[in-house]
Amino acid sequence: MTERLSGLEDRSPAPPPIPQPDHARPSDPQEVPLRLCNLPPLNAIANQVLAATAKPDVSFKQLAAVMECDPAFAADALLIANSSLFGFASRVQVLRHALAVLGIDRIKALAVTVAMRSFMGKGGPLLHQVWQHSAACAMIARLISPVFGITGDAAYTLGLLHDIGRLGLLKSYPNEYSPVLASTFENVDQVLSAERALLRVDHGVAGAWLVKNWSYPATFMQACEGHHAPLAPEDPEILQVVKVSCRIAEATGFSAVRYSPAPEYDDILRSLPSHLSSGTFPSAADLRAEVEVQIKSFG
Repeated sequence: MTERLSGLEDRSPAPPPIPQPDHARPSDPQEVPLRLCNLPPLNAIANQVLAATAKPDVSFKQLAAVMECDPAFAADALLIANSSLFGFASRVQVLRHALAVLGIDRIKALAVTVAMRSFMGKGGPLLHQVWQHSAACAMIARLISPVFGITGDAAYTLGLLHDIGRLGLLKSYPNEYSPVLASTFENVDQVLSAERALLRVDHGVAGAWLVKNWSYPATFMQACEGHHAPLAPEDPEILQVVKVSCRIAEATGFSAVRYSPAPEYDDILRSLPSHLSSGTFPSAADLRAEVEVQIKSFG
């Protein structure tokens, strides 16, 4: 990933002027990854849940036992499980009952949701701006996942974590990184160029460093590092849905940064390959309304 960083710095278009913080750009290329990797992991319990669900013989009883090791995590998991995000017909009072109904993919989605809420903590408007984009991308990925032939919960989980690099940079370098999030850009290439100019790294590479340090599966690294790259025929379907969902989130009012002009939803759909554009996508208004309802569940 460091090779990609050094090669991209010279090829990206010049970003618009961004207010420079008082702190100098990191002089040591290893400073940023080291500071990022010193951030606390998402959550030890969530990591254990993701590791356990990778085993084909894991039981719901074992997963419940892992979650119940942390009463606060278990309580938050039950709260989220009863929200509109997971859609139980009636309120579930016992975590083990909820897990038995949810299934493996949805349990992973639940664990990552709880962990991301904790990782975000109490932050200012810029942190909320990034978090809202991640949450919207996750919900959109779940809604459009049938077009890509993958499960909604797998798409949701990857969509929720795709921009973890932005959260990591904002937590590690709040003074340096905030001007990027507060600026307006013409396109995403300008965003990535501005990030590299300030911190020697863009949020995609930063996110890949983080999830690798947390020992997450390779698909998480792909989603973090590659979600702004153009769609490619060789992309796994799970990566395709994250790429498209990220762009749709930006076009429906849930962008992590401001663009002028703002991307258009219909333009995104028209740009899709024929095997995807033939799928049934909801209207922009319906999609935004659905995301706004669900995003309230995050608190």
